[in-house]
Amino acid sequence: MHKTDLVELKYLSEAETAMNVWGLTSIIDSSTAKNKLHSITGILFFDHGYFGQIIEGSRSAVEETWGRIQKDSRHHGIDLLSITEINERRFPQWSMKLFDTQEFAVFFPQFAELLAKIDNSNMKTLDVLRSLLKEA
Repeated sequence: MHKTDLVELKYLSEAETAMNVWGLTSIIDSSTAKNKLHSITGILFFDHGYFGQIIEGSRSAVEETWGRIQKDSRHHGIDLLSITEINERRFPQWSMKLFDTQEFAVFFPQFAELLAKIDNSNMKTLDVLRSLLKEA
């Protein structure tokens, strides 16, 4: 795969309704199956009603997946942060991995430091995640 063929897409959004474990399980199950078929890998972060996701794969597969994500009624306020060309995948072992706040902090330690300082977790967590996804 040439460099221009492999891309990484990052976005943030807000859950349409209160998301519970069953809703998240449903998202992961369906995403994992579709992503395996299209050689998409990545991570999904969920905290306090907000999603953050990084997906990676061939440009055509990522763009097709992005089209489905934009039409998904389970979230709104979808904010595309970037689509960038990459040389290699950062998450090759995960067709879709769900992170919660604590688990995400293990992989992104700078996030843990910022989380410890947060007063209003809803808005500040979203801001921190947005900045981290822009850096990643």
